[in-house]
Amino acid sequence: MAKRGDTLVDYALQLGTAVAGATDTQGEAPKFWIVRDAADRWHPDSGTIPFALQSHFLLKFPVPESGLRAADILRHEAVYQRVAQHFGLRVTAQLPTYLPQGALLVPRFDRRIAGGREMRLGVESLYSLTGVIDSSAAVIRHDEVLIALARCVTDFRTEFAEYVRRDLFNLALGNRDNHGRNAAILKDTDGHIALAPLYDFGPSFLDARAIARVIHWDGEERGGQGWPRIVEHLDLRFEEAGMEAVSDGFRQLLADTLPVLEQLPEVMRACDADEDIVRARVPEIVRLGDALREALR
Repeated sequence: MAKRGDTLVDYALQLGTAVAGATDTQGEAPKFWIVRDAADRWHPDSGTIPFALQSHFLLKFPVPESGLRAADILRHEAVYQRVAQHFGLRVTAQLPTYLPQGALLVPRFDRRIAGGREMRLGVESLYSLTGVIDSSAAVIRHDEVLIALARCVTDFRTEFAEYVRRDLFNLALGNRDNHGRNAAILKDTDGHIALAPLYDFGPSFLDARAIARVIHWDGEERGGQGWPRIVEHLDLRFEEAGMEAVSDGFRQLLADTLPVLEQLPEVMRACDADEDIVRARVPEIVRLGDALREALR
């Protein structure tokens, strides 16, 4: 499967499964769904496998257009997930695994096996959540996303902290690819609604396509700066929406992030990040720390 060989393609065709290019998953990377059955055998997922399964995965490959660092970007998705887990961000119980064949094995969070039955959980992207139909013609802000989250999630205080921390890590680690399909809410069988585990989280600053940060804060300046104004604008947007101000909690999250930023380079190394990537991020980590301190004065 990781080699996308002829045997796999033939078997997939028998199952009615597409394994060429991108599937119905989000994003541009070549990828396809796979499953593991009760006997530990692997299969392309047609969605109608007629025998018992134990787990569901996504098999993801480098994006050729990403350039010479395409494989490094994909490999570091696994590294960045370990970094995220270390600092308590919401990740899957089983983290992605980078395979020696050059593919990333990603556990699915929208499938669950319980009592011999497969349960399919609802997933809704941030674009859908904020009412965006044509993402190429619409601009959304983090403020809008947070207001939309406040109106639907089960525990907004928890999701607020998770969302803000994710964006701070995006800035620190150079994950610029933060469009509205690279994050989502997950709707569980008991009615609980929360942000889905972190995904598509990697060093996209290495991408040859010069990927730009898509979702900004209202008041954000170039390079993720302008935090005093960001804090002020966030309260204004919430008040306009008829909601309580959140600036106190926001400032606390910024303060809590400062010691994390100091630890970040060494944690990246401990999680097997390439040294050149660590060195490339250190100046931006320092710059972000200085900007957050300015907002807390």
